[in-house]
Amino acid sequence: MPFKKGVCQLLALNKFSIQQWMKTFDAMIFDADGVLWRFDNPVDGAPETFNALRAMGKRAFICTNHSAWSRQQLFDKAVRLGIIVEKNEIISSAWALAHYLKELGFKRKVYIIGGQGIVDELKDVGIESIPIKERPLEGASLRDQVLNMPMDPDVGAVAVGIDQYFDVVKLTKACCYLRNPKVIFLATNQDRALAVHSDLFIPGAGSMVSAVQAIANRPPFTCGKPNALMCLHLMREGIIKPERTLMVGDTLYTDILFGYNCGFQTLLVGSGNTTLDDVSKAQKSKDPMMYRQIPDLFLPSISDLLKFLPSKNR
Repeated sequence: MPFKKGVCQLLALNKFSIQQWMKTFDAMIFDADGVLWRFDNPVDGAPETFNALRAMGKRAFICTNHSAWSRQQLFDKAVRLGIIVEKNEIISSAWALAHYLKELGFKRKVYIIGGQGIVDELKDVGIESIPIKERPLEGASLRDQVLNMPMDPDVGAVAVGIDQYFDVVKLTKACCYLRNPKVIFLATNQDRALAVHSDLFIPGAGSMVSAVQAIANRPPFTCGKPNALMCLHLMREGIIKPERTLMVGDTLYTDILFGYNCGFQTLLVGSGNTTLDDVSKAQKSKDPMMYRQIPDLFLPSISDLLKFLPSKNR
């Protein structure tokens, strides 16, 4: 099934079309939140569809920008929701960040704005991090706080991810470290916001990254999607072939762009952050590079495939 880049097709939901399409890929890379689950609950029918695809012989991986949890925690959640997956088939932006530093031969400490997931993944590769909890301001002015702020001379990198306790103290300290041009600036991802409800959102890691970048006056190296680094090891080791791999996601500027950057087919589902209206806006955009964020195919939900699959785990 040939796809023309910049043109999104609605996947025809009939047995023949699905069977023919299934022959075009051997592996599937799934985003997590918005595709397989929404916070603590599974997307209806998504675990069963994931499992049925595996039972057909398709390789299936979970690739998420969520950095607050370690891969072990993400694995435990997937299992709890009934998803059949191995821990080494889960790839997170925190894991990608830790392995990026490991490949650099990094031997210093990392100052973290983010969650425990980054700490745990760094620890797994033998890299020490500064405790993520900072003392809050207690009456002292911010100027006095900065003048008396302990700075560790062994910090060689600042890592920024989603942090529900993000504040001006953490922002200030990160930027003070980044005044040294030799200190590496890393971001887990650039997701701007996470939908809690149809009209309710919480800031994503990208908002924290943008704040640090604005003051530090330098861009970070982003380790998560859409950077192809996330799945580079799978391609290097021949576990997946890009032209035979499908990326399933719910966000254009991370998931679909990631699929484009990796050379994958792309499928957008409407169970998360993005609608067909967003795709239409991207198609009408005057930005000549927006075609990279336009999916090849669209489905309202990954579970729409389930009734057409010969192996159903229900």
